[in-house]
Amino acid sequence: MSAHFAQSNRLVRLVAACVAIGGAVACSDHTPGTGLKAQQAITLGDTITGSGQLSELQEQRAAWVSHKIDDYRIKLQISCFCGGQITRPVVIEVRGGAIAKVEDLETGNAVPDVSVYPTITKLFDAAIAERSGGGYVSVAYDRTLGIPVRLEVGTLANDAGILYLVSNLVRL
Repeated sequence: MSAHFAQSNRLVRLVAACVAIGGAVACSDHTPGTGLKAQQAITLGDTITGSGQLSELQEQRAAWVSHKIDDYRIKLQISCFCGGQITRPVVIEVRGGAIAKVEDLETGNAVPDVSVYPTITKLFDAAIAERSGGGYVSVAYDRTLGIPVRLEVGTLANDAGILYLVSNLVRL
């Protein structure tokens, strides 16, 4: 009965996360402070659930890199038991594959320490590293670009993981 409850609990969490992603994508806005323009947006909508297996993560990473999108913005929401400002929603601007700036969406202010935020490639790298070490990875991908729109690295429920929600990809 305990194993059934744990499996059922995981399913409920997964469904809740998918609903949250759908709501975030559907209700997202193009905040004036970010300089986003609708005609540049690459729609992240239809998602597919991944297995989180190492080979799949490596294949999806290679597919992302093959798109050669090195200049972009994404909206990122991090959930974890890490405290601090990292759980605030942000817009990350990437130039040449590296983070150029991060803006706090609640305050509109630039985030001084951008080193704690990942690029899309670094999200894949974190998932691959976790899975390579035998850890837990749960992922849902954008069907078109294959980027992770929901990525749990480690087990959030055990206070040992991080959940990343990615939306509003804009090619620059």
